[in-house]
Amino acid sequence: MTAIVVRNLPPSVHDALRRLAKAKHQPVEALVREALTELAEKSRGGIDFEKLARRRAELGLHEDGPEWTPAMDDPALSWKVLGLPMPKPRAKRKK
Repeated sequence: MTAIVVRNLPPSVHDALRRLAKAKHQPVEALVREALTELAEKSRGGIDFEKLARRRAELGLHEDGPEWTPAMDDPALSWKVLGLPMPKPRAKRKK
């Protein structure tokens, strides 16, 4: 396994990490490893299938769910199922 050394960490940040680790009953190293892993996984992009499954269950969508309807073609539904914020509409260009 590889290692990373973080230099010039402000004392206030180190103190905060120690407090967080103590509250979670784990070493600072484990807390930082967990935080870095989460950050790296989020930055990979793609679909979080666990989150998707939770959202589908919350919305009552199942593999053997309802028959497909035209309303399901609405892009807003896809955004909602994926738990993503709706993009803002683009302003129309003046000609």
